[in-house]
Amino acid sequence: MKKTKGGITAPRGFKASGIACGIKKSGKKDLALVCSDVPAVAAGVFTTNQYKAAPIIVSEENIKSGLCQAVIANAGNANCGTGEQGILDARKTASSIAKALNIKSNHVLVTSTGKIGEVLPMSKIIHGMPLLVKKLSKNGSSSAADAIMTTDLRKKEIAVKVGDFFVGGIAKGSGMIHPNMATMHAFITTDALIDKKNLQSVLKRAVDISFNMTTVDQCMSTNDCVFILANGLSNIKIDNSNMREFSEAVEFVCKYLAREIARDGEGATKLITVKVTGARNEKEAKIAARAIAGSDLLKCAVYGNDNNPGRILAAVGATGAKINPEKITTSMKFLKKEAIIICDLGAGASESFAWGCDLTEGYIKINARYHT
Repeated sequence: MKKTKGGITAPRGFKASGIACGIKKSGKKDLALVCSDVPAVAAGVFTTNQYKAAPIIVSEENIKSGLCQAVIANAGNANCGTGEQGILDARKTASSIAKALNIKSNHVLVTSTGKIGEVLPMSKIIHGMPLLVKKLSKNGSSSAADAIMTTDLRKKEIAVKVGDFFVGGIAKGSGMIHPNMATMHAFITTDALIDKKNLQSVLKRAVDISFNMTTVDQCMSTNDCVFILANGLSNIKIDNSNMREFSEAVEFVCKYLAREIARDGEGATKLITVKVTGARNEKEAKIAARAIAGSDLLKCAVYGNDNNPGRILAAVGATGAKINPEKITTSMKFLKKEAIIICDLGAGASESFAWGCDLTEGYIKINARYHT
């Protein structure tokens, strides 16, 4: 496996675009499209927040078909808390872009991100669709990654090649990062040939050890989702002989994007990488790692370059993970833009990673001024 250029359009048969349709007052790009030349096997995971946004409800319906050919995403408006009108608007978005692409409307996944409680400006979105389709390009990954950003400071995209197939992805996320069975927004593509059951299994595992181990502010969004589309155009069939390679590629892409989301946390100056070892089992290792990465006291210590093991011990001790007080050890290493924290619980042989970021005055300023 090796990194390659192209992001979400690196796999064969995928194109992407991003334009400004006028949702954002800044005039920045706010409408993105990812499209496959042929219907692709699709899998996804979604927020477990009970107050789900309209596009999440519609995409959960559409993905049941097992196939997808396009993902359309807008930024600047979450289309959440908008009642029946929000559902109608999400469905109209799917049917309108499907008509423009000459594909089935239930083969379109829809996402929105931004302010909660405001109705989508549908006239702007519909008006922007012809240009969005016209701009579809094999080199459009970066433009699409740009168009899904809200408070993000940097685009997030990655691609890898394994043998003769590719896996690529883009993501957005900076605040409201504390997912469960989903993430902020992440779209992944591959030209490998795989059935839906195995694709869903691979994605769930990858999300569990990447996005679900990322926290910025312990606030779960109403719009979290991760999609993966596999169009099979490499003609490389994923079976028992290469399932591990494929899984590792998807996991690599997800972990890379998860780390970049944590690194880009609102107001952040340092990425926090946490490694927990010596746990009784993987579940407890994950619990401990996320507790450390999500501790406000620990995040403040990292911001101040304060080597403070007490805050690590307090965070771990408050979880349900078994620790051995006689054997537990901690270490903190400060780099220019990253803090590496290792904690051995002294209770077993399992381990896990988690990612977060420091807590600064910048986070407060951003969220005090950002109307959600």
